[in-house]
Amino acid sequence: MQVPEKPVNEDDRLAALELTKLLDTAPEPRFDRLTRLAQLTLNIETVLVSLVDDNRQWFKSKQGLTACETERDVSFCGHAILDEAIFEVPDTLKDKRFANNPLVLGEPFIRFYAGVPLKHMGYLIGTLCFISSKPRILSETEREIAIGFAAAIEQEIQDRLQEHDHEKLLASELMYRSVLEGTRIGTWQWNVQTGETIFNERWADILGYQLAELEPVSIDTWLSFAHPDDLVESGRLLQEHFDGVNSFYDCKCRMKHKNGSYVWVHDRGRVVSWTQDGKPLMMYGTHADISEQKMAELSLLESRDQFKTLVANIPGITFRCKADKDWTMLFMSGHIDPLSGYPSSDFIGNAVRTYDSVIHPDDKEHLGRSIEVAIRERSSWILNYRILHANGSIRWVEERGAAEYDESGQVTFLDGFILDISNEKKLQDQLVKLTQQLPGVVYQFQLWPDGRSAFPYASDTIKAIYGVTPEEVADDATTAFARIYPDDFEGVVQSINYSRDQQAVWQHEYRVYREDQSVIWLSGNAMPEPMTDGSTLWHGYIQDVTQTKEYYLQLEQLNQQLSVAQQSLDLASEQAQMGYWQASLKNGTLWWSPSIYQIFGFDPDEITPSVVLFKSMVHPDDVEKVEQSEEKAKLTGVHNVEHRIIRSDGEIRWVHELAQLVPEAQNPELIMVGSVQDITERMKLQQMKEEFISTVSHELRTPLTSISGALNLLQSTGLVGSSEKAAKLIGIASNNCTQLIHLISDLLDIEKLVAGKMSFEMRPINIRSVLQRAMHDHQLYSGSKNIHFVLDVDAKVDGINLVADEHRLMQILANFLSNAVKYSPSCGRITLSANNQADYIEIAVEDEGEGVPEAFRSRIFQRFSQADAGISKMKGGTGLGLSLNKELAEGMGGSIGYTSIVGCGARFYVRLPI
Repeated sequence: MQVPEKPVNEDDRLAALELTKLLDTAPEPRFDRLTRLAQLTLNIETVLVSLVDDNRQWFKSKQGLTACETERDVSFCGHAILDEAIFEVPDTLKDKRFANNPLVLGEPFIRFYAGVPLKHMGYLIGTLCFISSKPRILSETEREIAIGFAAAIEQEIQDRLQEHDHEKLLASELMYRSVLEGTRIGTWQWNVQTGETIFNERWADILGYQLAELEPVSIDTWLSFAHPDDLVESGRLLQEHFDGVNSFYDCKCRMKHKNGSYVWVHDRGRVVSWTQDGKPLMMYGTHADISEQKMAELSLLESRDQFKTLVANIPGITFRCKADKDWTMLFMSGHIDPLSGYPSSDFIGNAVRTYDSVIHPDDKEHLGRSIEVAIRERSSWILNYRILHANGSIRWVEERGAAEYDESGQVTFLDGFILDISNEKKLQDQLVKLTQQLPGVVYQFQLWPDGRSAFPYASDTIKAIYGVTPEEVADDATTAFARIYPDDFEGVVQSINYSRDQQAVWQHEYRVYREDQSVIWLSGNAMPEPMTDGSTLWHGYIQDVTQTKEYYLQLEQLNQQLSVAQQSLDLASEQAQMGYWQASLKNGTLWWSPSIYQIFGFDPDEITPSVVLFKSMVHPDDVEKVEQSEEKAKLTGVHNVEHRIIRSDGEIRWVHELAQLVPEAQNPELIMVGSVQDITERMKLQQMKEEFISTVSHELRTPLTSISGALNLLQSTGLVGSSEKAAKLIGIASNNCTQLIHLISDLLDIEKLVAGKMSFEMRPINIRSVLQRAMHDHQLYSGSKNIHFVLDVDAKVDGINLVADEHRLMQILANFLSNAVKYSPSCGRITLSANNQADYIEIAVEDEGEGVPEAFRSRIFQRFSQADAGISKMKGGTGLGLSLNKELAEGMGGSIGYTSIVGCGARFYVRLPI
């Protein structure tokens, strides 16, 4: 038998076979259909798709044969892959190469073989072979058929690989899509030449938007959200990528969120295609939110700096040493110098002395033994011992340390911290002396798992408490426990067990017998500490509280007196029609005093107070006002609102709520405590006053208008003759009449605003035009004072159409400007300015007068408020202008305010939303 040779390119051939991914796979219909069809077409017993592996031939498809593989040394296919032509053996018994082949002499008794080599990637990986138990010679037609079937097999192998690659591609695409979705990363595509840009939904979501809100998008969309300070660096990195300096555009920058804040993002992308003239065309990239990472980095840097500062300022010594007899130091901080009198350099590597040499001789054995035990048990240690100072003194230190181990469990070095506790030791001695002066007993109580108990330490005052000496209970606490009052004994035991099990502070009050059999009350507090032997050690204090118990009786009497006082308070609140309440804005619970039931018209026995019940009584038109006050209270801590309620009998009454809310950090339940007063009668009087003012104002306006007209006519026509005195009197009368008309107009406007009847014609206005007109009108008003007016309008304002009531805005500016003229010095300067501040326009009038007096600032926007009566008479004015301005500004959704330095002028401004 002739063993087939191996091709010269065997390694490459096997690699190509491996790439088909066919070996040891399940049968597939695509191959079995072809081998079955070939079997029928050529009328032959056996057809195989045989793949020749390193040491075997394996059958991917087989017809007429049960075996899955045979050894390569006895294979016919091993010969067939040595040449690309059909390998045909008409009669194996007549061919010396195969006459004694096991496959010829035994199953499947091959007498005829024909193998068409199968090629993949240019290598012969196997055959489509035809086998018969009888001699045979293929005709030319049959050979063509066999070659055709082999070509079909090769195509199926290729198609199978493509399908497999396609499935991998789909899986890969699904994986990358899942990764993008799972990591919540935004994506972008940018046509560098046209600016056309595509973002995904996550890109917009990072900025707080939905993608539809940003449409249409372009590269300008990105630029509009990027922080201005980051654009230069972004442009530089982008250009470096275009120039080939960097393989990717990689930039971390800030972008403006919908809520106005900035988020940190990480943009990374690259150019994937270029124009014919070498310019960047299409660029793809990702957009990730790294705000948390940035915050973490800042926090880490801060922590690192804090750690460096902490280590530098730690009063103790940090060290790393070897676990040898000398404790050879590898690192030791500089604080060893004041502790030992030697610099740390002396101990590093035992350069001058060993650390062992400064340890007190009496402490060395205990120190070494304790550390050996800790190393063996892989635990840390806390040890107190003495150090010999260079000046001959002795210092007490506390060492805390732990060993580091390598992978094999061997100790590599010891790390630790050494603290000078000499002062603590001294204080401890002093503390022992002080405890002897305390009225109670300072003690340590220890309880073991087997039930044993003792007082390892107790101050001498334990004699006064338990009638025993510290020495008598140092090893056994039985005699102390025998003094406990029988009815309290079980409670004491249970409280101690609970403190041990929960590691909670022990607190208990109980009685004990004195030596004279009198009974006293004791109160104890102690902190438990678990010990390594399984016991628990309490550190605490027990004192005689017998007198305190007597005070409790007195407290009961005081509680009764308090009850009487409470009844008196309830009576007083009833007379004042004022009640008190406590509410939780979080869970809706509410408590009312008796007077509130009367105010609301409820029977205390029939209803249960609640926030829901209270809000159901608020007049529908006042619900929003009450809710706004509650929300404001969360910020300011004060709830102050007047509103109407509808009682159960249908009567509408006015109430005044005044309450205070403790800050949420100290008040998680959002408890608000306050009062409710029935102010119905007061509101009626207020309404009568307002109606009276309105009536008087209307009744006075008509005759005053006529009088003013008549006086102006007299002045203009000269009907008063040449009398200088008469002309002067008419002038005074005309000015006073004009002032009264202005006063009445201001009163009417304020009443309208307060009543909510003032209408505003809100429409876009040109700010510069309005300011120019206001300034022009008041240049004449400045008269002989020779005031210099300056108009300062920010260029950004010109591009903004402010929506406001132009007439009311002019009214506000007139009040501001007239005040500025009145209080400005001769030849002074008044500046009328406008600028854009975030989401509002600020219009301001600034003068060079004396400023607003400190005493007047708290009431400057109140009605009829004037800084100084004498000056007001001299300057003129009603004290209503600023109050009216405030109402007008708020009516247009804005606000007013001022800044002033006494002696340096004042600046009044109105802020209106854009």
